[in-house]
Amino acid sequence: MEKNLRLSMAKNEYDIVTFWKMFDSYINELSLNASFGDEFDLEYFYSDEYRNAIDKLRTRETNPLRIFFITKDENIVGFLMHVTYFDEDRKCFLMEYCIAPEHRKLGYGKLAYLMVQKYIKDEGASYIELTPTNESNERFWSSVGFRKSTDMDEDNKYYYRKSL
Repeated sequence: MEKNLRLSMAKNEYDIVTFWKMFDSYINELSLNASFGDEFDLEYFYSDEYRNAIDKLRTRETNPLRIFFITKDENIVGFLMHVTYFDEDRKCFLMEYCIAPEHRKLGYGKLAYLMVQKYIKDEGASYIELTPTNESNERFWSSVGFRKSTDMDEDNKYYYRKSL
């Protein structure tokens, strides 16, 4: 069940502009549905501070942040952001993962995740970690093998982990 999905890494300025446009819609939706952790700070995600931090992570030499688009038949249906810390314990932190609302409930989320997981594993990560923001996210990540840990992030959300 391939569904013609493909992953493509953001490579140029046009891709980054496209990503931020998609991110803005995603972060607005996420802010409305966040129910785990401390109060959601939407202003921070729109700030120059956050966007500069992401750009710095994306362009650094060691452990760069990767932005991928999820495409179907050349149309972008979602995106994701992750960083793998190879010089630490080879943890991959999946920072953001989004399937656009009009493409949900079609199996794209799970299929794209399995593609991402293979990429991350082949890249050399030993496990993936993330923090769901609501019950729907929690159900999705649990359905693809993530387990809730006892560790929490700075916003009082539990980390979910999956060994590779």
